[in-house]
Order: sequence, then C-alpha cells, then structure tokens
Amino acid sequence: MSDEKLSKSEAIAKSVERISDSQGLKAIGDGLGSGLVALSFALGIAAFVFGMAFLGNRDGNLHPQTKCFELQEIQGKIFNVNMCTGEIAEFKQPGNE
Repeated sequence: MSDEKLSKSEAIAKSVERISDSQGLKAIGDGLGSGLVALSFALGIAAFVFGMAFLGNRDGNLHPQTKCFELQEIQGKIFNVNMCTGEIAEFKQPGNE
C-alpha cells in the first residue's frame, strides 16, 4: 500500500513540475501584470482629467467670494467698495469724467 501512495505522490509531483515548467503560467502572469499597468495608467489619466475639471477653474480662495463689489453713496459721491479686500475707489460714471 505504501508503494501505491508513493506512486500517486510521484505522479502528482511530476504533474506539478510539468505545470510549473510550462510557459502558460508565465504568459498568464505577464498578462495580469500588463493589465495592472494599463489599469493604473488609465486611472492616473482619469484622475488628472477630473482634477483639472474640478480644480482648474479655482481662483485660490477656499470659499466662493460673492458680492465683493458694492456701490455706496458717501457725501454725494458714489464709491465702489470692495467688501472682500476693503478697497475703496471713486466710481466714475461714463460721460461725467
């Protein structure tokens, strides 16, 4: 009975040896490696495209600046007041320069 078990073990060992020596496993490994490289390249391109789409038009402020400019009348003159920076400039109306 031990010879029978030994011969089965030898047969399994020879089968595993033939499989490991075959080029099929190498081809499968090469294909999986190439697929992973292509996937990572495609994800990198997608991240760049979406990053530019969402961040490309940012002006550097963390929050959107709304209604920065306001016209105010002070002592009969109209001033353009920038509420974001605190800058004040006299508003010059076209034709009254």
